[in-house]
Amino acid sequence: MVIKAENMRVEKIANMRGGKGEVEITHLLEKEFMKGRARLLAKLRIPPNSSVGLHKHEGEFEVFFILSGKGVFHDNGKDVPVQAGDVCFTDSGESHYIENASDEDLVLLAFIVLLNQ
Repeated sequence: MVIKAENMRVEKIANMRGGKGEVEITHLLEKEFMKGRARLLAKLRIPPNSSVGLHKHEGEFEVFFILSGKGVFHDNGKDVPVQAGDVCFTDSGESHYIENASDEDLVLLAFIVLLNQ
């Protein structure tokens, strides 16, 4: 199966998870394709001065792969600069946020995998 870019669902979310600005999410796979094992496979575009707010994961883990741009990843109480090529991992029971503090878009792949499914 091939899913063409023009057929992918795109949504824009203002103040995502209490963050700043508007984040654009391109859903690479919809939930029904992930067979109850994951709940998100998407590309996020975070414009300058925007963020995904602080939130906690329970019963799942999340992975970000930074495709382009630079930002700050809040990793359980520590702010860590991130850039293209970096991977950010948030395990079940952990909290995180990501912010674009640069003058170019921060683009990343996001995967949320469900545990014990």
